[in-house]
Amino acid sequence: MPERAKLLHNMSAPPKSVVKYSGLADLTTTSGPGGSGVCGVRLSNAGVFGIAVRIALPVGFSGTTSTQILRQFGDEPLADPDRQLVDLINARADTLPLPDGCLVIKSSESHHLIWNDVLSALAVITKSSDCIWLRAKTPSLSALIGRRQLSLLVPPLFVDRLSGGPQ
Repeated sequence: MPERAKLLHNMSAPPKSVVKYSGLADLTTTSGPGGSGVCGVRLSNAGVFGIAVRIALPVGFSGTTSTQILRQFGDEPLADPDRQLVDLINARADTLPLPDGCLVIKSSESHHLIWNDVLSALAVITKSSDCIWLRAKTPSLSALIGRRQLSLLVPPLFVDRLSGGPQ
């Protein structure tokens, strides 16, 4: 019980540390008086960290099962077509010149289409959630339901590595 009393006693002490985050400060502009903290805040895209690239399945792609997708590649399905396809997707994901994780953003036709081959698109779409692409994620073919394309926000240090990407 004495330890609890000491803890409660410290609850009324004013904080001596100040934590401040300014990592997104370049994305906002303020208007108005400002001194009291009451002002208008407006977001801008001027400080966006990276470049948006779009990845899409080709127009003729219609595979819904591992066997169908493998046949579209011209591969003959083996005993375990799911494992065979996952191995192909993982192998392609390992060669993509992306960081191990990328932010998934709202896709737009204005985003540069970076890879338009089926395997690259599968490597990105099946390893993405609604928010993030992860190289180490187990591919999920169910991600293909209703999703034919997505866009990633690629950090500036990786932009030069993108083949066919923005320079």
